[in-house]
Formats: sequence, C-alpha cells, structure tokens
Amino acid sequence: MTIENSERIKELETKSIFQEDAIERLSKEVRLQQIEIIKLKDDLEQLMDILKESSSNNTKTSEKPPHY
Repeated sequence: MTIENSERIKELETKSIFQEDAIERLSKEVRLQQIEIIKLKDDLEQLMDILKESSSNNTKTSEKPPHY
C-alpha cells in the first residue's frame, strides 16, 4: 500500500468516525424532540378538555331560565 493510499484511508476513517458521532448526536436530539412533542400533545389535549368543560358550563349558566 502506498503512502498516498494510506493517508486517504486515514482521512476516510476520520470522516467516518465524525459522521457516526454526528448521526448519534442527531439521533439523541430527535428522541428528545419526540418526547417533547408527545408531552406537548398531551398538554394540548388537557387544555382542550378544560376549554370544552368551561364552554359547556358557560353555555348552561348563560341560558335564561324558561320563565323569562
């Protein structure tokens, strides 16, 4: 193997290691974001339920009794 080929192999190995590290960091970030998205969806669902309950309660209290 020539020196030029040896240097090219080392360069490719270095790039490969860097890419593996970058992929692992990105994968961790995607997992964290997915967890956050799930939490936000749950929070939104809870808020929507609260809003629906509040809206139905307001509708009942704002209706005039039948004798008016």
